Amino acid sequence: MLRTPCLLLLATAALSGCAHQWDSVLDGRLYTRTNLHRYPVSITAVDGEYSTIVPRRVDAGVRRLTIDAAPVAGFHLPVRKEFTFRVEKCVRYWLAAQRTSAYAQDYELVIDHAEAVPGCNPTSGAPAQAVVVPADVTQIEPPRPVATPMPKRP
Repeated sequence: MLRTPCLLLLATAALSGCAHQWDSVLDGRLYTRTNLHRYPVSITAVDGEYSTIVPRRVDAGVRRLTIDAAPVAGFHLPVRKEFTFRVEKCVRYWLAAQRTSAYAQDYELVIDHAEAVPGCNPTSGAPAQAVVVPADVTQIEPPRPVATPMPKRP
């Protein structure tokens, strides 16, 4: 007698878990490994909410990202920066730190790769164009910084 309500409750909980509440995905692992001085990052916080979950699932919109890049030789602590990043709906982003050299502490946040989230149907805020990797390597444009770092709080 008690078993039937428990099974119904369990089935309802399992089915409600299938519907996701997020729009996009942020991943700090490298997608491509052929770019010189490009390193994985750790997405420490999104809009001030700290988490160690990889990848991070977020809603579309303008987000404040706290990013840690691995330290270079001779240093022990990661380099932490904050960026303002516009997340498009139904897009998975692979973010990376682009440094000028192997010994440079400073880095720019770049989109290593982006693609549509499978099974997600955007109603608004879809990316303006698809990411296409050209067959000719010379046609790949150099990485661009995502946004300027946010000023430090006093």
